[in-house]
Amino acid sequence: MLFEERLIYFPERRLWDTPADHGLVYEEVLVEARGGVRVFGWALLPAKAPRAWLLYSHGNAGNISLRPAIVQPLVTMGYATLLYDYRGYGRSGPERPDEQGTYDDGEAMLAEVSRRAGDPRLVFLLGESLGGGVSHELARRHPELGGLITSSTFTSIPALVRQLVPLPGLSALIRTRYDNLAKARELRPPRLLLHGRRDELVPFWMAEALRDATRPPAELVAVDGAGHNDLFDVGGDACYRAIARFVERHLP
Repeated sequence: MLFEERLIYFPERRLWDTPADHGLVYEEVLVEARGGVRVFGWALLPAKAPRAWLLYSHGNAGNISLRPAIVQPLVTMGYATLLYDYRGYGRSGPERPDEQGTYDDGEAMLAEVSRRAGDPRLVFLLGESLGGGVSHELARRHPELGGLITSSTFTSIPALVRQLVPLPGLSALIRTRYDNLAKARELRPPRLLLHGRRDELVPFWMAEALRDATRPPAELVAVDGAGHNDLFDVGGDACYRAIARFVERHLP
């Protein structure tokens, strides 16, 4: 329990590149989360007025400098995207990340995205792995948003621990929850899930459980041959087209 957060979060301070290295126009964004924590991000802007805004909550390792290449096709399609780092990552505040902290950081950046979009129905949450947990919480708090998109996301941290370390009673000691399955049952915004069938960390059945948490079920795009960290590399255009169709279908 003493080292739980160090086993969940793997922050990096160094920024390897910028959106400009991928041909993207961007602005630096700095907001203040609850408690005065500094949250840093990049707003990636399409050539014309954005059709919608995406708030991208990244996974547990690295920082935003690893993500411009992932979202570049979406920006080219006309969707402005705000990448941000949780506390402890990149140029965000020095505090150690934890579950509540990631929620607070996401909330602060969501307020900035909503301000820029002008209409919450033009804002879509896009969460990668751990970021799917942040996005589920934001979607629960903000039913007015356009929709929730997650990739390679788990049902909950305790369920994932049971899957990865099958020791009796261990998951009961885990304080970090990110209980996406329970939250999915309450959500009002439409949902899209993307998941690799060969995900070696988050098993595919977790995506199916999240899909089936509501009636009607959420839309699930299964990517054959994709693992946990290469979903968009393997899925390519199919993933981006699915996201674009989902966003266009739910725009006001």
